[in-house]
Amino acid sequence: MEALNTVFWDLDGTIANTEMSGHRIAFNLAFSEYSLMWNWDEELYIRLLSIGGGLSRIIKYFEEINTYLSLEQAKLIHKRKQFHYNSLVSAGKLDLRIGVSRLINELYSKNVKQWIVTTSSILAVNAILNRYFPNHKLLFSGIISGEDVNCHKPDSEAYDLALKRSNSLPQNSLAIEDSIIGCQAAKSAQLKCIMTLSPWIKSAPRSTPHADLVVDHLGDNHMSSKIFYGHTKESMINYSCLYSILNGKI
Repeated sequence: MEALNTVFWDLDGTIANTEMSGHRIAFNLAFSEYSLMWNWDEELYIRLLSIGGGLSRIIKYFEEINTYLSLEQAKLIHKRKQFHYNSLVSAGKLDLRIGVSRLINELYSKNVKQWIVTTSSILAVNAILNRYFPNHKLLFSGIISGEDVNCHKPDSEAYDLALKRSNSLPQNSLAIEDSIIGCQAAKSAQLKCIMTLSPWIKSAPRSTPHADLVVDHLGDNHMSSKIFYGHTKESMINYSCLYSILNGKI
């Protein structure tokens, strides 16, 4: 039996509901400041989420609408977007996802190493950790952010680097993601992966790139997880569930 030594957490959409009421709003505020008459509504933003990284998202969108934008201009807009996002987080406008705090604390009590693995900026990571996890330096052993990698998810670079820096092996580690591109990145790094679907997704996507378990959320003491794919005997995602997934006992 393999020991569960490390859990890698994605950030946006996995730990907190950051996308629709956080990043999307911040993008629109930044666009407005630069007198750009664009508004990313929820439908458009869901589609843009298939592109990893905020700066890449801006550049891709400008290419789609045939608007010229220099890299420096894109970086300036993205910098203002980060400012607005951090302000929203600091004001407590975002919520942690169901079961996240419970599972993080349970894994900490079991001496399981926990790392943040995201292609978001370190500023965005620290904004969430400082606001919602005052003791995050105890709970988390390390962070891989967008500044650490050249390629965004679905490329496996972030997870490959996380395995290396954490001195972890794939057979003793597991990833928790909320997106197809995130799951693809984890599986490409030979990791078992749980997908917690975004709140606006009401049914499992046709393609879940071989996720080992797909649920609506991690569950809590009074709210069970709904399983879309895979199997667990547990009513919520806990240490026992992760251990079973790691060892193929589901």
